[in-house]
Amino acid sequence: MTDQSVINRDRTVAERKREKRDPQQRRAEILAAAFACFAERGFAATRMEDVAARAGIAKGTVYLHFPDKERLFTELVSGIASPILGEIDSLVHNEAIPPRFAVSMFYTLFRREVLETERRHLLRLILAEGPLFPAVTEFYHREIITKGLTVLRILLKRAAERGDLRNPLLADMPQIVMSPALLAIIWTTLFEAYEHLDTQKLFDTFLDTLFVPARAAPEGATP
Repeated sequence: MTDQSVINRDRTVAERKREKRDPQQRRAEILAAAFACFAERGFAATRMEDVAARAGIAKGTVYLHFPDKERLFTELVSGIASPILGEIDSLVHNEAIPPRFAVSMFYTLFRREVLETERRHLLRLILAEGPLFPAVTEFYHREIITKGLTVLRILLKRAAERGDLRNPLLADMPQIVMSPALLAIIWTTLFEAYEHLDTQKLFDTFLDTLFVPARAAPEGATP
């Protein structure tokens, strides 16, 4: 058997192994490759063939799982937001949990799941390239921003009813709660090399501007 025959045989075996791979595993591998490409090159510059090459598969295989680059990107973004929104949503339905604590958990999850990971690059891309790709921006607003604002409206309304907000009108402006998270993304992208931003201190300080100080329990009351 010639060397070329051996090479061809090995390629055939490798291709068959790839074809037998579990579809969900293949999908996850494509998403991982897409994430790396988007983070390195940006959304506009990334091509489907780049993703295929990174994943070690044919371009046609990528299209079997994702019809276009926009769908690839939106799947990645959903993967980032779902854990955060899911956990915060569970806090909303427990009225015994103070609204301040629930909002604090939102910031904690954002820092842990996004800001302190490579996932922050995807949000940076949305800010930088979103206007050029309205379908991606519309998806992000519909599936993530709108859901997040709905949760925050419930929390802020509850806080206003309990007298926990410094300004009750904040209940109508849940976008304000998102502002330090966006600032953290912008700052770490542009200015962190020149001046460090303590994001935990940022979030804690912002909570103090939203909520009144916790009221002390009456003397003699059982904690």
